[in-house]
Amino acid sequence: MNQPKQWTIPMEAAAPFVKCKRIPQLLKGVVEPSMSGLVPFKNTIRNRLMLLLLAATILPITTSMIISYNATKSSVTEESIAMNTRLLSLGKTNIVNYMNNINQKSLAVYNAMNVPRSLYYLLEHDMEDEVFPNDLTDVIRNRNLLKDHLYNIYQSVKEFHQVRLYVAKTNATYLLRNSDMKVGQTEQPPRDAGNTGKTSIEPTHLSHLYGLTFKTSQPEEPVFTLHRPIFRAPSDELLARLSIDVKLSVLQDLNRQLYDSAERLYIVDKSGRVVLASQDAKQEEVLEWFTKVRRAGTDSGYVDQKSSDFKGMIFYDRIQTDYMDWYLVKLSPYTHLYERAGSLARINAGVSIGFLAIAVLATLYVSLRITRPLQRLIGYVNKIETGHLNVNIDIQSSDEIGLLARRFRSMMQTINNLILKEYRLEIASKTNQLKALQAQVNPHFLYNAMQSIGTVALQHKDMQVYSLLTSLGKMMRYQMSTESAVVELAKEFDYVQAYLDLQKQRFDTGLEATLRIDQRTKGVFVPKMILQPIVENFFKHGFVPSEAEPARLLLVSELLEDGSLSIRIEDNGKGMTEAQLEAAVQALAAGDLPLTQGGAVAHIDEGGIGLRNVLSRLRLHFHPSSTLELYAAQPRGLGVLIHIPLEEGAVL
Repeated sequence: MNQPKQWTIPMEAAAPFVKCKRIPQLLKGVVEPSMSGLVPFKNTIRNRLMLLLLAATILPITTSMIISYNATKSSVTEESIAMNTRLLSLGKTNIVNYMNNINQKSLAVYNAMNVPRSLYYLLEHDMEDEVFPNDLTDVIRNRNLLKDHLYNIYQSVKEFHQVRLYVAKTNATYLLRNSDMKVGQTEQPPRDAGNTGKTSIEPTHLSHLYGLTFKTSQPEEPVFTLHRPIFRAPSDELLARLSIDVKLSVLQDLNRQLYDSAERLYIVDKSGRVVLASQDAKQEEVLEWFTKVRRAGTDSGYVDQKSSDFKGMIFYDRIQTDYMDWYLVKLSPYTHLYERAGSLARINAGVSIGFLAIAVLATLYVSLRITRPLQRLIGYVNKIETGHLNVNIDIQSSDEIGLLARRFRSMMQTINNLILKEYRLEIASKTNQLKALQAQVNPHFLYNAMQSIGTVALQHKDMQVYSLLTSLGKMMRYQMSTESAVVELAKEFDYVQAYLDLQKQRFDTGLEATLRIDQRTKGVFVPKMILQPIVENFFKHGFVPSEAEPARLLLVSELLEDGSLSIRIEDNGKGMTEAQLEAAVQALAAGDLPLTQGGAVAHIDEGGIGLRNVLSRLRLHFHPSSTLELYAAQPRGLGVLIHIPLEEGAVL
């Protein structure tokens, strides 16, 4: 390590060291007296660092576990919602397709309506088997023909359990099961005989014989029934009703892949009656959650259910056709939905606890290693407090603490330089104050000098010199005035007029300047110095001396019908090419005009205010929608159009 160096404060810095109050405060902050002794154990950096590192280790890991579990749970929920929505949509499609097929088979009654041997023809002409026939041959033939028709319907779908045809006029019932057909009459018409409405689906029930009896006992089986009324076309007279009992097992087979053993699947009609249930459930329980599904107000989706019987999510999809209004419902308990999330959380917790133990041990080691050199450093700071700036800080580590030790010496040099800097700044401040006083004296001297010259000009009756001095005095007073950043437009035109008077003296008849000021615009307040930079650019870059034609400059102000202020400045100078003008317009719109455009007004002088500054001050001090446009004057030259929207009451 380098030999310690003795730092001293130079005598010339002693006075400002006493006067600058900020420097002693800085030194006091560097060498705090509270560091002179040992701090209490509970307030040591070691303890705080250990607590901080432990908190920084335990809290993130614990938070990560919680966030991970919640994120997994949320992800599983979203995935489950999407999957169950797809499954129910697929199940709905399968059911609709199958039920449409059954419905289509029932329409076979209307096939070949005008053919004498068709089923509809037999019903329409009362040719079905009668109770007391006159001709046994026709009776047998018609009965066999009717049986063939019903058998064709029965055989069209293998899941059909039986087919019944009820003839309204004769109160006769034809029931076909397997290959047997039973014909008979009942004292009372069947319960569905008076239902002359549309085709409908009767929910799940045990099959029955519709009031008839078979010689052999017929086993009962759960079925659902499609009832189709048969009308005399084109009237609404009921001829018969066709009922097709379908085995319930077909719905079980269609929806077997939609749920697993932990879930429940139901098909419920719009009134809450169960069509299909994967497991037995009380009607009251079904109505409890089905009422919540109906209140959801959508044809598909999911609702949360938390009751004593079920806690989980209920997914549903409505199956609605002309003859059927069912709900396909799936109940998934929370324990099943979040089973995978819980498994992942347990794995994550085990891994996190292992890493947490390693992190705690590493934290204790690191905190002890870091705080040991800090305690040594406290001793060196105590010596510095006593005024020994040549302390040999013997800390050899290459980490931040070692860097801190090496920076102590340079810190003292920085403090010494800061004292000298404050001293120099104080001297510079006094110098600036003196210059400010001089700047206040100079304008008064110049005004008095011009008045004296003007008096001499009047004494010699030289009105031209007096007029020029007057114009120059107006310009100086206006330009050096700092009372306000905005002025009346009339004062802006007075300033430009004084500037043009001086230019006319220079160019004589080679310059014609015209000012057309709308009297209503004189009282409008505008930012100071917005016209002179534009006019000055004409003389810098657009003025073309010519004996054949004088240079012309036109300034016009007017108040438009919409209440806005318009200021137009045109010249007959060099102008700009079409490409230059287009580039200047685009650059002005982008707020980045180049320094040289080769044209008169579009040129931005490096030392002047320029068009960009004029436009920015208009928008800053007046109205954000103010515009400044460049255009080609006719027959040649360039023009600038300033448009300023005025607020109500802006015109005096």
